[in-house]
Amino acid sequence: MKKLTSILLVLALILTGPAALAAEAPPEPEKASAPAPDFDATVTDAFSYESGDGLTFRVPKIEYGGEGIQAVNDAIWADLYEDQLYSEYGAMTAIEEGWSPEPYHVSYEWSLNGDVLSLLTVSSYSGDYDVYSVYNVSLSAGRRMADQELLDVLGIAPEDFYDLAGMALTNAFEESNAPMPEDEFKAQQRQANNAEANVRAVRPYLDGSGDLCVIATVYALAGAGQYYRSLTILESRQLPAVITSADLPEEAPADSRLAYFLERCDSEALTRTDLDGFDAQMCLYARNGIYARSGRKFLDQDLQRFYEQFDWYDPAVEPAQFTDGMLNGYQVKNLALVLAYEADMGY
Repeated sequence: MKKLTSILLVLALILTGPAALAAEAPPEPEKASAPAPDFDATVTDAFSYESGDGLTFRVPKIEYGGEGIQAVNDAIWADLYEDQLYSEYGAMTAIEEGWSPEPYHVSYEWSLNGDVLSLLTVSSYSGDYDVYSVYNVSLSAGRRMADQELLDVLGIAPEDFYDLAGMALTNAFEESNAPMPEDEFKAQQRQANNAEANVRAVRPYLDGSGDLCVIATVYALAGAGQYYRSLTILESRQLPAVITSADLPEEAPADSRLAYFLERCDSEALTRTDLDGFDAQMCLYARNGIYARSGRKFLDQDLQRFYEQFDWYDPAVEPAQFTDGMLNGYQVKNLALVLAYEADMGY
């Protein structure tokens, strides 16, 4: 009887053992999910100053990781803090030395649509003149977006975009200058306002309502003669419901305005308007691009790789063999244009 009981106990242990072991095994630990970004604080002040007499200066910073976004922050800092506030004739330098500051107001606004961050900075000068800079950033790709990439994300063809921008510029000019009599000067300003170069110089961005807007140069008949303005060209209900830039490549293509300059620098006498909004890096590419149009190779590998993305680039002349005599008249004039612009901007 004892032997039978022992056998039954062994069988019971064999049958129940695995189940018991399974029941006693600790549960699989849950995988920790990545913390969601605090989109309410995506952009904060990197520098701020406010005086009792109404002077306000705010320099923004994008609070998001990655070298690509840090490069955007560095560009904003260089433009606003180093050039406009603390340069030799900057606003903060003027305040510290006791003379009238220009600009007298620096601020920013930003919006997030999907993972596309649009950051707009504005510097206000006397004479009711504002200067804007536009930064469109893909948070998923972690870098600044080229204008063409923003249009691609929105599903808008470039020709449609420039048609819309052209109509908005025309309407803005006519509305602003309607009371003024028609004369030769007004006709000249209208022509400059509606010129292809001015239309292609617009900078797209998305506002807080999700509307597609542009910063554009609208010509006037008084004051400075031309002003930067924000114009809405397409309402959000006509754009995709979800805006995502997750599939962007690691590096942005050349800015469309820079590509426009490079395509024409050896065949047209370009103007200051064609350079409006160019930063120091774009000027570097524009200046050397004039040589690239004549087939010059570059020892600087960054420059060499940049021009190799263009179909027109035929690297045939070694740097040591290249001379300025290989440039045509248009290239010489456009080179002088870029150098003058760089000098004016302090690049």
